[in-house]
Formats: sequence, C-alpha cells, structure tokens
Amino acid sequence: MSLIWLCALFLSGCSSTIPEFNGEKAFEYLEAQCEFGPRNPGSKGHAQCKDYFIDFLNSHGATVSTQEFPIEVRGEQYQCTNIVASYYPEKPRRIFIGAHWDTRPWADRDADVTNHNTPIAGANDAASGVAVLMELATILQANEPEVYGIDLIFFDAEDAGSYGQNESWCLGSQYFVEQYSGKEPEFVIVIDMIGDADLDILIESFSQKSSPALVKKVWDIARKNDIRAFSSKMTNYIYDDHYPFLEAGYEAIDIIDMEYPYWHTIEDTPDKCSPKSLQDVGTVLTHLIYE
Repeated sequence: MSLIWLCALFLSGCSSTIPEFNGEKAFEYLEAQCEFGPRNPGSKGHAQCKDYFIDFLNSHGATVSTQEFPIEVRGEQYQCTNIVASYYPEKPRRIFIGAHWDTRPWADRDADVTNHNTPIAGANDAASGVAVLMELATILQANEPEVYGIDLIFFDAEDAGSYGQNESWCLGSQYFVEQYSGKEPEFVIVIDMIGDADLDILIESFSQKSSPALVKKVWDIARKNDIRAFSSKMTNYIYDDHYPFLEAGYEAIDIIDMEYPYWHTIEDTPDKCSPKSLQDVGTVLTHLIYE
C-alpha cells in the first residue's frame, strides 16, 4: 500500500497546474514603463525602455532576439526595435503573444488643441499589454508548459500612423511578419489597450471573420473563469498588430478595448488603469498556455 501511495503522490505532483497571474505585479510593470516618460521612437524614454525590456527578459530566462528597422514619420527617420522573448524554443508547437511597446508621438485626440503635438504617457496604450507580457515572462521562467513553447513579441512602431491610412500603422508587426522564417506558430494573440479600469473587451471583427475558432477558445476560457470583461458583443474591424499575421495566413486575434476615453490624449496615465483588468486578461492567457 505504501508503494501505491507514493506512486499516486508522485503522479499528483507531476500533474499540470495553472500558475496564478499576478495583476498587482503587472501593474507595477505598467507604472515602471510610464516612469520613462513617452516612449515614441526617437525619444529618450524609447531608448531607455528598450534597454529595460531586454535586461528584464534576459534576467527572466528568455532567449532574447531583436529586429532593428528604420521608419520615417512626418519626414523624420527613426530607428525602431522589435524584441522577441522565446521560452522553451526546443518545443515544436508554438504560440506567439504580442503587444506594442511604443507610444503615440502626439496627443492628437486631446480636447485641448494645444496638446496635439505633445507625446503621450501611454499607460493603457501601450504599457498595459506589455505589462501582461512581462508578468507572463515571470510565470514562464518558473513553469514550463506541457504543450507549447511561447514567443512573447514586443512590437515597436505601431502608434505613429495617420488616421484613415491603415498601412501607416503597425510597422513593427508588418516588419516582423515580412522577416520571420522560424517555426510557424499555431496561432497568434495580440493584446492592446487592456488596462482600462472600466474594461470591456468586445470581439474584434477581423479576428472573428478570420479566426473564429481561436476567438471561441479564448472567450470560452474567460466564461469558464467568470471573467466578465470579455463580452460576447462584436466591435468594429480594427487594424492592429494582428492584421499583418492574418494577411500572411496565420490564425490570429486581437484582444482590445477601444472604448477608452483617454485614447491618444495626455490623460492616458496609470490612474486610468487597474490591476484587476491586467489580472483578467493575464488569467485568460495563462489558462490558454497551461490548460
């Protein structure tokens, strides 16, 4: 009997468990990014934050690689960097989870027109998504998934586009897809603007049209865990960092809350965000990785 009990105990210890996502810790990562100030390409905050991410990911067990690429914005040239943190690269089955890390160079939706050339702090857009990636990195360092290897992708140059000109946005993800030649992911998830204290994530229309099974998988996880921030309602077609992947034939979705009154204004600051919102999104992603 004692041998059987020991075997059962061993098997129980080896059974897969789902790590807990720490929304409070993720919120600290959100605040840390904002302390660098605006992170638009060419700014001091952009250069400092890039080094911060690379140091953080190297110290949290990732295999880190970068993609350097130039962009032109309003006649000015800037150097940009995509950062890729690979976990368990030996695993043949892979997932990409991405978020953009640059911020809007101009608060051009601010009610005060005198702020329209002022760079934004970008707490929700885009420190929130990156904060979730950073907490996932902490989890992945300590807990090997049974099935998937994970690539966390920090896209640059998403947010300096012109309204109504889709191809002027998401330059980092466009470049990544054009250059990528590694193991093909089974699917791609992009998270953007998910820190809003009043979080309401609707189903993005490009995602539903092109990757309905993945939408269902993610939203089912939210439902099973009683995470009510994920709504069954549809939102508009949103050109975001998932779109270049869809265009290249990948299965990809965008998790985003566009109903954010401080979008592209100087009021996009940490006090408008919530650890609970980061917790909700991070929990869904953690379950997706480990279930």
